Amino acid sequence: MTKVLIEGEAVPAIGQGTWRLGHDPKTRSAEVDALRYGIAQGLTLIDTAEMYADGGAEQVVGEAVRDVSETVFIVSKVWPNHASYDGVLHALQQTLNRLGRPYVDLYLLHWPSRHYPLVDTLNALVTAKRQGLARHIGVSNFPADLLEQALAMTEGAISVNQVEYHLLNRRAEHRLLGYYPRVATMAYSPVKGLTALAPDHPGRQVLQRLAETYQVTPATVALAWLIAHPGVVAIPKAVRREHIDANRRALELTLTSADRAALDAAFPAVNEDIPLEAL
Repeated sequence: MTKVLIEGEAVPAIGQGTWRLGHDPKTRSAEVDALRYGIAQGLTLIDTAEMYADGGAEQVVGEAVRDVSETVFIVSKVWPNHASYDGVLHALQQTLNRLGRPYVDLYLLHWPSRHYPLVDTLNALVTAKRQGLARHIGVSNFPADLLEQALAMTEGAISVNQVEYHLLNRRAEHRLLGYYPRVATMAYSPVKGLTALAPDHPGRQVLQRLAETYQVTPATVALAWLIAHPGVVAIPKAVRREHIDANRRALELTLTSADRAALDAAFPAVNEDIPLEAL
């Protein structure tokens, strides 16, 4: 099983995302069951955030991990509106209450904040780590220059940068992947846009060919390509068991250099960093 090191701690390179979970009480049981099924398949890293369903997703995660809490790696994120020093620590305590845990394994600033100085936010994250409320800390949606600032302000305590990264958006490769092993890259929306590709798109054809070759889904191929890059963890969301199984298979699918070259040609890289967006 492919693993990624976060400050020396090995985590699975495929986790479980929870965006859009926790909105509807009628689907809560199915969502909890899906997370539990994924955990049983080895997808023990679960990503959530206080913003997802106004904390509802964190409650779903808390219920799902209640009796397996020591075997999972939980990631959550503070919304930039709460990114003052006191606001971060208060938001983290609310997150822990919803999760039913004394600590979170990784706590991130969800986006750069336009409201609060970055140094205040980062000082709060460092405090949370020092107090044992967060075992690791990091950021999300940080371009390389801002990540450099964050590393300097925290004396290198930032261990993860979570960004959008997939075959149709390869900006993370320009500079961000080069920070590993200091900073791992967590890829959200890792299969975004692939099902909407036109039938004659060369990428669709390559994905379908490789899927048939390895008897997996095109999404499995796309995930396997992603996590073949050192230091990349992908966090696809899935509720149906067949999708969870497809995600898990990416952990054991090794693409050849020719496979990767074909995907690289069909989905060209770009020579630019992710944009700086503050919320």
